[in-house]
Amino acid sequence: MVSLRHDEASRRYVIAAQPAFEAAQEAATRLAGLLITAELGRSRHLLDLPSREAAHARLAEAREHHARLVPSGLALHFHHHLSRAIDRLEAAFAAADAERAGRFGAPDPLPPLRAAWADMEAASRALPGFETIDFKRSCCAMHRQEPTTTDLGGTHVGLFDLDS
Repeated sequence: MVSLRHDEASRRYVIAAQPAFEAAQEAATRLAGLLITAELGRSRHLLDLPSREAAHARLAEAREHHARLVPSGLALHFHHHLSRAIDRLEAAFAAADAERAGRFGAPDPLPPLRAAWADMEAASRALPGFETIDFKRSCCAMHRQEPTTTDLGGTHVGLFDLDS
């Protein structure tokens, strides 16, 4: 584990980055929920729900907070992954919007959403104090006992493994 005790700039960064990470995480989980709901209902109009707007607002907050961050040397790896996660979430939202509009050949929003979540997990392992949600241990996922990895930020497993 990286000790931030002797690196005040990194400690300040960890505190300042929390709102950006949490907003991106919430945007990702809300979008995932909307995509699941839309798929179950077989209607792209479900993406018009107010929770889609709330998810998009959280993504805008993540981008805003991230733009103000000044990473220290120890935080550069985290910062890189958080930046990529936010970019990929924006791509996922754009794809969902194209799908909602019924555009022919609209890209699938799930691949950029999965990629964004992978970056969130990578970011969470880069610094202490950032954790991703472990849905693999939820009640309906208990039959699948996959190993988890423990690193700097806690326990991390894939959230968007929707193919299985």
